[in-house]
Amino acid sequence: MEVGTAITLVNGLIYKPGWTFTATDHTSRFEGTIKVRVEYPARNSNRDQAADGYPEEITTYAEFPLLVGDCPDDLRLYQRILAAIAQIEIHEAREFLRVPPTSWAPFHPHRIDGMKNWNTYGDTDPMVGLYGDLQFGIA
Repeated sequence: MEVGTAITLVNGLIYKPGWTFTATDHTSRFEGTIKVRVEYPARNSNRDQAADGYPEEITTYAEFPLLVGDCPDDLRLYQRILAAIAQIEIHEAREFLRVPPTSWAPFHPHRIDGMKNWNTYGDTDPMVGLYGDLQFGIA
């Protein structure tokens, strides 16, 4: 896929309310790449906010290079964007999961222990792939 085409497609994407996508040419750094910035509304996930249900609203962002030069079509591009969105959502979930009474975040992505714990347990459980099957059709 041409970089200019990818930029146009990404800049037109719609996801959740308040989410915006901005793609720019990144070929000066990596051949066939764009840089994507995703801005999105969130809650302040700091520990001191947990007890009150995270009342403070913020706008945050993620930026990442995205290889598009090898995308055969728009569906591959959209799949890569959706994979990046999933990583953003997982990142946020790791910040917000807290354990009472201390509100410790066992997988916090900005803390060394959280990073190590996620590296050890995050995607390694062989049962994780089955959970999708187990959650649907429960009677």
